[in-house]
Amino acid sequence: MASTTLPKPRRRALYLPEQVNQESMNKLTKSILEINDDDAYLRKLYAIEDIEYIAKPIQIYIDSYGGSVYQCFGLLGVMDKSETPVHTIVTGCAMSCGFMILISGHKRFGYEMSTPLYHQVSTGFRGNVQDMEESLEETKRLQKKIEDITLKRTNIPKRKLAQVLKNKVDWYMTAEEALGLGVIDGII
Repeated sequence: MASTTLPKPRRRALYLPEQVNQESMNKLTKSILEINDDDAYLRKLYAIEDIEYIAKPIQIYIDSYGGSVYQCFGLLGVMDKSETPVHTIVTGCAMSCGFMILISGHKRFGYEMSTPLYHQVSTGFRGNVQDMEESLEETKRLQKKIEDITLKRTNIPKRKLAQVLKNKVDWYMTAEEALGLGVIDGII
């Protein structure tokens, strides 16, 4: 083995202590993509020295009340395709879009006092009747996508999601409840 000093990977702790919006999602997306690029480079560089490079997971610490669904979905796509595992950790709250980011981690964790929250999509329609009809159709599409992701990534029964939708409630969860429903994989 050569005596070359190999570079170390960049920091992997990322933070979402704010609303889900274009700026916050762009920051997280950029960081995840840069870490993936670095890891691909390091894998090749370490291979030259005949050393296996195993990337440590990216950790996203979440304390967010949620925000914009479109920007959230953009991040979820990047997380899903990340070769470097992305672990999500709710520290305070993971509400609405924050919930969606939480359940989309390759591994998911919550602090004992954390609060995940699931609810239906909310929107404010305005404009003429045609505009409102189009907005309603788009909102229904987004709601279905959120339900599909939630059903795929958790153990929450479809009937429970239908109940939340029908009753128009905000479903606050304890860490223990989230663990039992497969929202998180472990309590820190």
